[in-house]
Amino acid sequence: MTVLSPGSNAVLPTGDLIVLIRHGTIPGTEIDVSAFLVTVTGKVRSDADMCFYGQPSVAGGAVALAGASGGETRFTVAPGRIPAGVEKVVFTATIHENRAPFSRVPEIGLDVGGVQGRIPCAGMTETALILAELYQRNGAWKVRVVGQGFNGGLAKLAPYLGVEVAEPAPAPPPSKPTPTPPKAEPAPASKPVSLTKVTLTKSGASSRISLDKAAGGIVRIKATWIDNGDEASDNDDLDLRAGILMPDGSMHWLAASHPGGLKAAPFVRHMGDVTSATQDAPGTEIIEVDAGISHKLGGPVGLVFSIYSAISNGPVSIASLKPVMTVEYRGNVIRCEYSFPDGEAAEGVYTYVIATVFVDWDELNVKLSGLTSAPDSENTPWITRSGTDLTVTFDGSPVFKEGAQMLEAGSRKYANL
Repeated sequence: MTVLSPGSNAVLPTGDLIVLIRHGTIPGTEIDVSAFLVTVTGKVRSDADMCFYGQPSVAGGAVALAGASGGETRFTVAPGRIPAGVEKVVFTATIHENRAPFSRVPEIGLDVGGVQGRIPCAGMTETALILAELYQRNGAWKVRVVGQGFNGGLAKLAPYLGVEVAEPAPAPPPSKPTPTPPKAEPAPASKPVSLTKVTLTKSGASSRISLDKAAGGIVRIKATWIDNGDEASDNDDLDLRAGILMPDGSMHWLAASHPGGLKAAPFVRHMGDVTSATQDAPGTEIIEVDAGISHKLGGPVGLVFSIYSAISNGPVSIASLKPVMTVEYRGNVIRCEYSFPDGEAAEGVYTYVIATVFVDWDELNVKLSGLTSAPDSENTPWITRSGTDLTVTFDGSPVFKEGAQMLEAGSRKYANL
């Protein structure tokens, strides 16, 4: 089998394609792979033509980021659905925050619809690479391996391909009075896409995202976990759940069994239950929040996100499944990765609070929690608000999949159940 080297090209098979990029891993940082739909000018038509971790599907699904794990990133491409005017699909790799050069990986391997390619990385000082491009010639789609390097990561590469990059927002002040709703004003021009990625690891650490009132859109909360490698096959079923503190002070419950919706209150929806995970294919559950939730409900909204393992799953330490939560909005990614206590400290603990999210009109603040329920307690996490601060307590009523609440002494009741 011929393996393409930089500068070489080959005809691709007809039909939809799987693009697999084997980039390996670099300890202490992340390698992000993106795809850009560019015109004959070599530039995207708009930021909507950039397929990456913050926007995993573009052009109506013609190009989609299908997954990334174990040093590999996978895309799906439907050449027949590529919009008219798009000349090429350009695949790139960048190293987060320029923490290491690409010389830290021996090579990058490509598999595009069965056509193989490789880019040797020895001696590279660059932190961004154009890997390959798909293009059409004489009615056939072809792939060319490129290997062009850039110093400065995605922030330097993206403008080369026509994507305007926003600067990271400054850290917020420690506290501020609750603001009144902002006055109506003319819709601003489209903001540049933000490529901010933040990782929170310490309890109480926080980061914020500015919400684009003109663009609207969805804030995506994603929880992932892996199988802990023990012999049991039925104890890696975790549930992502949320409590929603409405502007009127009432609390609403959200889970796979009570998914909510985006067309009416609470303007939050659970995307469905996932019941298994492996080391290579993490379990993933997703909750989506309307970015305009504060405006639609008439005030600030608090959310508490937790991971739960039912008693019926048997004795399992949730910490051993290494749950991670990300909050994603228009290229901003806040990753919540807390090292929960394991061993004896985790025995009989069913609920782990990963983070709280406070949506204050056009600003969203994420705070890492790390709290856990008391051993053998089914109480759910409850939040109260003082100004812009959210306090988590475990006195919410236990809620089971059929929706029944167990109103024990001192427990609080959810308004929507």
